[in-house]
Amino acid sequence: MKKIFLTLFCLIFLCACGTKRQYFEPKQTDGDLSHNSNLKSKIVDWNLVSAKLSNNTAILKNNISIDKFKLPKNYILLAYQDGEYFTADNNGNLKIFDNSYNEIYNFQFDASVVGVASNGDDLALVLANNTIVLANRSLGIKFSQTLTSAPAQDSRTANPIFLDNIIVYPTLDGKILILSRNNLQVIKDVVISAENFFNNVIHLSVIGDKLIAATAKKIIIVSPARTLYLDTDIKDVALSDDGIFILEKDGTIIKTDYNLRKIAEKKFEFAIFVKSNIYNNYLYIFEKTGYLIKMNLNLDNAQVFKLSEAVDKISFMGNGKFYYGDKILDLL
Repeated sequence: MKKIFLTLFCLIFLCACGTKRQYFEPKQTDGDLSHNSNLKSKIVDWNLVSAKLSNNTAILKNNISIDKFKLPKNYILLAYQDGEYFTADNNGNLKIFDNSYNEIYNFQFDASVVGVASNGDDLALVLANNTIVLANRSLGIKFSQTLTSAPAQDSRTANPIFLDNIIVYPTLDGKILILSRNNLQVIKDVVISAENFFNNVIHLSVIGDKLIAATAKKIIIVSPARTLYLDTDIKDVALSDDGIFILEKDGTIIKTDYNLRKIAEKKFEFAIFVKSNIYNNYLYIFEKTGYLIKMNLNLDNAQVFKLSEAVDKISFMGNGKFYYGDKILDLL
């Protein structure tokens, strides 16, 4: 019996060792790329909104330059809204600075702040212990509700959204909660997905009367008439005026309309998408093994460029640039 067990173990071990991991290998490339300029310091952290540099400055995903703003030590920039900088550390501290870099708010919450939005003096927050909070800068906490524990989280966490008299909260356990600002009650609870781990909402936006939200396993569209779902393994989501671009973990890109009807699809065999951005009517994607992919918004005429120097670097893409390490590449 022991011999049989040993033989089976050896066979399994040999099969596992003999399985070769496959990587993205384009049939042809459109040239080699290198950086155009340098950052003053290298990227050490990032979120959906910004990247933090080792000299405590930050880069925004949009085209607003904030290079003169200095983050407090051990803080990261969660949002830049109405000329204010919203920063947080891992100990629950939230600090807000005005456009002259003066600290105008400081409060310590029960857990680190991972998502924040502002409307007047009101602050909508998501905490790392999966608590949603409505706080007022002068009056303190107006509403707080702790949800199901979410110990394992994706580093990408969407910020809440204020919409008239409601607040849309993305949770860390795969839901969106809608809170009435009038009576401070949750008036709607929508489950996006029900995974046990890494189930936080990684995308949340509003286009017209539609709310778009996604986790790593599902994307939904919520409208006054209905709620639509699409199940897929999601790496990233990007939006254009006429469509939603869903980057899947298997190297597939799907473009849908705002009713999740498929418009186009493109597959890059074995590609692992790391960063993406829509700029000047092109979709740009950095692939993990060192390729920059560029294609139009119909997913046609794809160009693949070699970008070896970005491999294994902490990176960030936005405002027409791809940042990696301490390098900057202007998107073509």
